[in-house]
Amino acid sequence: MLMSIGRLCLKTAGRDAGNIAVIIDTLDNNFVVIDGYVRRKRCNIKHLEPLDQILKIDKKASTVEVRKALEAAKIHPKKQQNFIKNRKTKENKSVEEKPIKPSKPLPKKKSKK
Repeated sequence: MLMSIGRLCLKTAGRDAGNIAVIIDTLDNNFVVIDGYVRRKRCNIKHLEPLDQILKIDKKASTVEVRKALEAAKIHPKKQQNFIKNRKTKENKSVEEKPIKPSKPLPKKKSKK
């Protein structure tokens, strides 16, 4: 199975995109539990890119055990920016300036008698 326990993955979507993760548990065909340099949580396998390396860890290993295994394998928490999907930033967005319309003259108020 491609998404087996201990498989090193790269998170490609969400807040933790670009970070290295390790699969801790498989829930079903679509979801796994990940930990490592990301928050421990359930993740869709469509949001993970599997890497070649597999770490020797137990099922449902603690965060401390996972971090020690990553450090022993000399894997550092550096973000891999080139795998993050293209996001629109403020620099990339084009801002169209609207032309300023001349204001209409205000109607005169009716006075009470």
